[in-house]
Amino acid sequence: MSRLPACEACRKAKLACDHKQPVCTRCVNSKGICIYRTTPFKRKRTEQSHHSPEPSPSFGPRRNPYPNPGYLGSSSHAAIFKHITPDGDHSLSGHYAGHTTGAEVPNTQWDGDNHLVLQGAEALRNLLSTYSLPALKDLVIFWLARGANLALAEPFVAACTESVSQLFTTHDENWHLVYARRLLQNSACPLHIDSTSDIREFAAQFLDHNTRWETLGIFFAAVSRATIDVGLFPALYTTEEAQYALRKMSTKLSDFALEISLSLDCLNDLQLIVQYENFIVHSYVDGDQSYHSWRKLGDVISSTFALGYHENIQAKPGIPFFLMELRKTAFARIYSADKNIAIFLGRPPRMNKRFCHFQIPSCGPLSDSGTQPHSEDWDSDSRVGYRADTRWSALCASLKEEIWELLQDKHDAACAQKASAIQTRAEAQWEALPPQFRLETRLKHCPRAPFERDFLGSVRLNHLHVCFLLRLLLLNTPTEPDPVIVETAGQMLALVVEIILLRDQLTNSGTGLIWKVAYFGLPAAGILLLALLNPHHPPLNSTVTGLPRTKLLQDLSVFAAEVQIGTIVRPGDPNYALLSKATQTIQRFLDSVHAEPAPQLAPNRAPAPNTANSTSTPDPDPASGPSAVAATQGTSSEDWAALLNQDLWDFEAGFWQSLADHPSLLGLGCGSGSG
Repeated sequence: MSRLPACEACRKAKLACDHKQPVCTRCVNSKGICIYRTTPFKRKRTEQSHHSPEPSPSFGPRRNPYPNPGYLGSSSHAAIFKHITPDGDHSLSGHYAGHTTGAEVPNTQWDGDNHLVLQGAEALRNLLSTYSLPALKDLVIFWLARGANLALAEPFVAACTESVSQLFTTHDENWHLVYARRLLQNSACPLHIDSTSDIREFAAQFLDHNTRWETLGIFFAAVSRATIDVGLFPALYTTEEAQYALRKMSTKLSDFALEISLSLDCLNDLQLIVQYENFIVHSYVDGDQSYHSWRKLGDVISSTFALGYHENIQAKPGIPFFLMELRKTAFARIYSADKNIAIFLGRPPRMNKRFCHFQIPSCGPLSDSGTQPHSEDWDSDSRVGYRADTRWSALCASLKEEIWELLQDKHDAACAQKASAIQTRAEAQWEALPPQFRLETRLKHCPRAPFERDFLGSVRLNHLHVCFLLRLLLLNTPTEPDPVIVETAGQMLALVVEIILLRDQLTNSGTGLIWKVAYFGLPAAGILLLALLNPHHPPLNSTVTGLPRTKLLQDLSVFAAEVQIGTIVRPGDPNYALLSKATQTIQRFLDSVHAEPAPQLAPNRAPAPNTANSTSTPDPDPASGPSAVAATQGTSSEDWAALLNQDLWDFEAGFWQSLADHPSLLGLGCGSGSG
């Protein structure tokens, strides 16, 4: 009788193995990964190098010869041939609506990219040789206990964390290579789904002994995010340098997990989740202006189209309710990210509603049954959570896309009328929100949990941002802001400042503090500075906007101070250059205010742009003051306005550099800046 090998887990534990494959009984009960060596009884030659791997974890270079076509639309060959096939076979169409969410390729060895797998195995060995896996698990659990989570992978993060923590129980010389191959084999297995499947059956295909590279991708994305929100965790890091080192290593492993999965060419729901969360991690680690983050977002959008999730998901048969909701959540979050990043960077969006079926999920937790609401309907008992944030962000992003399109036709006679219609819809959207989602008072007066308070602030900021963009669209020039946009900007900045001051009492409900500061706070502060630098503009009169000038100056002072002292960003952080440039300019303005008596501030400023026919108050002392500085340096306010007006929506570093060149600020220096 031939001798049967024991699995690695039983062999290392010196326990009897019943040799069942692919998973023995002991591994089933322990929920561990079950690995059988390919040459279990072959002794390692004594002359073998200490670093050379055993034959068992070797990787073949074979690749999938049948590429996964993904979604094929109405203009493709599949749309024609599906009318020809007599049995109505839909396999050519590539719709992921059937019994699997991955391609079935018979008799093919799925080995992915050999080089990537080896790199991923080495990264895994390095990380787990440096950090304790139980400590990494504890970090994620602590982070989850604070109310935070990954927005799209939320239903699976805790289970993935538990599975990974039980996975690597024993380490020998080549453990990382053995596990890498088994993870790869699991990742190559299609995710089987039919109309009767539930969320537990779906998750079981990538947990415990079915753990895949995607499972690791979710776990290490959670580790990276936890290092951002948890400033001190003695079991893993007590200094900023150690905190950054763990973040870098876990992000790198999340990258490898994603790239290895994608190399198999079997795109599915789980890979899309990992792609999105990996993009979000890079937006934190690399910054929102990074090309790397921009490319990652493009990859996520490409996968969304390849999976066909831009189509009407409800119209596809055989999809269980929970998966339909999960796909809607993925579409809505990716759609929102596309619009917000496009506006932030001033670049064209890549997901156009004209080519997408706009769809958003319900508010409740992901479940196996429920009813599909109309896209914009809210239940009166809707609960605060990531899915509610997803719904609201997508609804606001839809309006932002329409505003962005109007910007391209700004000189159209119907532009103002269309903008008015969008404004009406924006107000109706706000009123349609459940009362418990609307922030009607100061954030500090809301007796809510940290996650809920952050959620209320984010909801209000998104609504104000839509109104802000509409008014910005209608301005002839940003150097002449009208009272309405000044009031909106004042409300935005006041809320951002309040969020900054309450940051230790808030939990990330979908967007981080830095994003709120850069995306909402900077444009608001920029418009307020432009209004305060224009002496002939009504917003200087507090009776026009209801915003006292002292309150605006106070909010600007706090905003600048918090950035300068390093409580929000530090030198070396991804968004430091943008925020420091902006706060230097704000500080120079504030210095100019405190350097002169308030009544002399307006007369000493240069005339407002485009007001050649108006009567301006002359300088009481032509030899001194900012006007004299501007004249000395040969800079006119008209030249400055023309330079600033090159890009209406550019509130990045270029805007702040131009604003710093305002004639009223040129002679003030930047010694008070954040350097």
